[in-house]
Amino acid sequence: MTKIITDDNEVRTIAAVERAFALLEAFNDGIDTLTLAQLADRTGLYKSTVLRIAQTLERLGYLGRTRGGAYHIGPAPLRLGRLYQAAVRPEDIIVPVLRQLVDATHESAGFHVSFKDSRLCLYRVDSPDPVRDHFRPGDLLPISKGAGGLILSAFGETPAPALDDVRECMLGISRGAIALEMGGVAAPVFNAEGELEGAITLSGLATRYDDAAVERFGKLLLDAALRITVALGGDPRRFTKAMAASQSAPVGKARIRQKPAGA
Repeated sequence: MTKIITDDNEVRTIAAVERAFALLEAFNDGIDTLTLAQLADRTGLYKSTVLRIAQTLERLGYLGRTRGGAYHIGPAPLRLGRLYQAAVRPEDIIVPVLRQLVDATHESAGFHVSFKDSRLCLYRVDSPDPVRDHFRPGDLLPISKGAGGLILSAFGETPAPALDDVRECMLGISRGAIALEMGGVAAPVFNAEGELEGAITLSGLATRYDDAAVERFGKLLLDAALRITVALGGDPRRFTKAMAASQSAPVGKARIRQKPAGA
């Protein structure tokens, strides 16, 4: 139920609002249209209740109907989505998540995007540890090296065919690819169009990136990438398989690792 806290701290719920959103959320697995019976089945509501709410949502533009009478999402949510995108800057979404990653790992967190034949460090939150890499926002790095480079190469406009494992697991792992002493883990972030928005990364001293650490960092990064993707309007289902696999198999042994620099 939707909860409202009143001035006297009394908690009240608005069942009608909760039910209306339940109808809209029923269109959440790629199904374009749903009949009245299917909506009732997915929400657990009586058909008569679904019909009343659906008629109201249709009148307000949140639902539409096909010629056959099935329901589909109407134009109103699109307008709200555009207002959301206009009001929220990517920086406001990404940087707080980077800070949370630093707090949880004590490693440096960054967000990288493709820029010509390189990758650009767009946002960065430094580790509190004095021994760390010293990349700054605006720095250019090789797109062919490092964990972030693996992600950008695997999910970019022309995905590298040799990185199927990275695409399947949605994690890039690197030790010593850019500097012998440094390691990193990265995951992809997608936008509302389903395109790669960038790579979210953790980086630091390579000795801190053993299999146990990579296992932990990988799970944290997948969760962080999922949250940013959802906040940008992207589809969270892209992460379902990778996150399930990370729970059942060791992350550190299932990913591509780049060879040390000079090797």
